[in-house]
Amino acid sequence: MSRNLDLTAPDRPERAPETARPHRPGEPVAQERSIVLIGLPGAGKSAIGRRLAARMGLPFRDADVEIEAAAGLPITEIFARYGEPHFRDGERRVIARLLAGPPLVLATGGGAFMDPATRRAVTASGAMSVWLRARAPTLLRRVAGRDHRPMFHGRDPAAVLDGLITARHPIYTEAELIVDCTDEPPETTTRRVMAAIGNHAEAERLTVPLSQPYDILVGGNLLARAGALLAPLLPSRRVVVIADANVASRHGLSLRAGLEEGGLTILAEIVVPPGEATKSFPSYAEVTERVLAAGADRRTTVIALGGGVVGDLAGFVAATTLRGLAFVQVPTTLLAQVDSSVGGKTGINLKSGKNLVGAFHQPKLVLADTATLATLPARELRAGWAEVAKHGLLDGPLWDWCEANGPAAIAGDPAALRHAVLASCKLKGAVVAADEREEAPDGGRALLNLGHTFGHAIEAECGYDGSLLHGEAVAIGLVLAAALSTRLGHAEAGLPARVARHVASVGLRARIVDMPRPFSTERLMARMRSDKKAREGKMRFILLRGPGQAFTSSDVPEDAVESLLRDAGCGA
Repeated sequence: MSRNLDLTAPDRPERAPETARPHRPGEPVAQERSIVLIGLPGAGKSAIGRRLAARMGLPFRDADVEIEAAAGLPITEIFARYGEPHFRDGERRVIARLLAGPPLVLATGGGAFMDPATRRAVTASGAMSVWLRARAPTLLRRVAGRDHRPMFHGRDPAAVLDGLITARHPIYTEAELIVDCTDEPPETTTRRVMAAIGNHAEAERLTVPLSQPYDILVGGNLLARAGALLAPLLPSRRVVVIADANVASRHGLSLRAGLEEGGLTILAEIVVPPGEATKSFPSYAEVTERVLAAGADRRTTVIALGGGVVGDLAGFVAATTLRGLAFVQVPTTLLAQVDSSVGGKTGINLKSGKNLVGAFHQPKLVLADTATLATLPARELRAGWAEVAKHGLLDGPLWDWCEANGPAAIAGDPAALRHAVLASCKLKGAVVAADEREEAPDGGRALLNLGHTFGHAIEAECGYDGSLLHGEAVAIGLVLAAALSTRLGHAEAGLPARVARHVASVGLRARIVDMPRPFSTERLMARMRSDKKAREGKMRFILLRGPGQAFTSSDVPEDAVESLLRDAGCGA
């Protein structure tokens, strides 16, 4: 290879950043990571990059300048002599070499991020990719007269830009951060980029290590990036969105914009009524017909936007339509983010009980945008906390955290809610990975049903009419499970009161007698006997020896359960 094409030459000594100055107190910094600026020609990558580097005290490099220096040729001549594929290969190696060194601000050519290997190299380096997004009129004014760039030479700049926007914007959405640029002065844009970097909280990625592993992403502003996050994972760019009416009105437009910006085609947005009653055969049949009528094929992906009801229904539709479609969970409630969206359980209800028809169907991705929790009604937030408390009782240390931080989380503390989602997903993901289809003879995934034998029975008795939310039933079930554990001699006497205090501290009913309607012991017992967790005609309970010490039991005397229910306030 000639010297002119050897783009892997050793890096030159670092240059001092232009007009560098010390960091000022109060300004955000991100010196532990390199910043990679991407965008179309005219976005201002070099102008903003130099100013950004100076403000952050980092060196600035322009990838195009580095390529020309390493090759000893202008980019136009590299293209002319050797073609674009050869140029992209050298560009990728130069970018990887620069990012392998100390943190810096790097401006890249407009086509660099389009190369999948370059995108992987940026991600692998730990750098933060920032898309400087500008509208076509702004770009057109800035690129006027740029005949030295191969793509503009002898061509209509407006037509070139339109083509670039169509081709590149869906890929640019994969950037970690997006900042809109206008005709404002470069200093103003630089300040906004600095603020965006400083305020950016990277999404946490958890992997559920099954035979076909998938990730759970937890963080803010994920709906806006949904298309970019999903596109690399899906069998095609054709999707169907299923949401309930309440969630569609709050978050449907945001998700649609995020999907379309990432280049995904939405075949249909199917809206269903909110509430547990939607998890029924009639709803399932109607939604499936609408999915097929929209033109879905076996490479279409079903996206569930909403809470546990929509996730269960949409997941069952995905599992059974055309013998199985790809599926993505976008949970918007606390209950769904911490529990129902993780693990692949899908299903619908029957008159005789909850989730008695369903399938295991793991998602391609779970996108838990914690910003959606800020719009959640207080009752829904409290109901979701019951599942967090359940995970706390299964984990032990998480229970102590719940007792200390539950009221703050319910008051809307973003840090507490984020921790609750992350900790719950970590626990559930580990349990699911060890027992995906709930086949372990003891313990395993069945432990996640703590409080649910009682809770499902109470919920079914209410007829799924909205008077009792799933989490509200689980909260009462947790207290009853703790009380049963104590009566059978497994747990210390103070555990039921401790669980009840915590449930009450977050605004949930702790006792069945506090419900606005009476319950029959006989009817609840019949519900529990038909629960899907029962084995060989015997009721199966999850019991506690203490927080972090749960176990399964099918040897619970029925008279002990009946006595507990009567003492809890149930009639005959």
